[in-house]
Amino acid sequence: MSDSDENQATAIERADSDESLILMTSSLPAVISFVQETPGNLFDAPNGAALIHACNCQGVWGAGIARAFRDRYPAAYDIYRNHCLIYKGHPVTNIITDLRDEDPQPSFVVDHPLGTALIIPPQQSDILLHCRRHWIICLFTSQKYGSHVDSEDMIVNNTFAALQDLSEQLQVLSRQAPETSSERPLSLYSSRFCTGLFRVPWNRILNLINTVGLNINVYHPFAFSNRRARPVCMERPRDSYQD
Repeated sequence: MSDSDENQATAIERADSDESLILMTSSLPAVISFVQETPGNLFDAPNGAALIHACNCQGVWGAGIARAFRDRYPAAYDIYRNHCLIYKGHPVTNIITDLRDEDPQPSFVVDHPLGTALIIPPQQSDILLHCRRHWIICLFTSQKYGSHVDSEDMIVNNTFAALQDLSEQLQVLSRQAPETSSERPLSLYSSRFCTGLFRVPWNRILNLINTVGLNINVYHPFAFSNRRARPVCMERPRDSYQD
């Protein structure tokens, strides 16, 4: 084997080992982007879409975009809250990856539902209230909220685990129901979740989405070049809050 062939083989072997590391860290840029970002109002997503947002595990949607979700989808909120209360009464642990560790398979134990996703089908009372048929997806990315919110690195770990769990659940739904069926979300929409009250830089969350490989349409607030210019869909400013 020539020196060039040997070097090429070594490079290929290194690339194979590096591929696993990409899945374990939030610091490396993703090669392929699965996210399409556009300015707009998340709650104007089309019928059949699933709206993703970051949640705490205490059963509280009290501020930011979470409060907007609670106002528009009270039935979905009740399901989310009951889901949290079940685990408070009957603790269950969950093992998630620690992206801060360079070990090939680092992990640690957290309490459910942290690091998981809850997919809530459209509820009839919410459809009548909002005039939209939306699925609601809760990503449990912080155990608590407010001044007791998890650290940035922990939220990144939790978000990565929750996105992986969401991907697995969506794959199950896709096998069980046809692509056009009302028994599964037709598309995924979100704000720049985890960037508001949870204070995580968007590029870290974006990289996690791309690593997991979820196609998500992300709405972000309009930018104002003139204070007097006010787009029609910005008449309700809190709709543009970030998680």
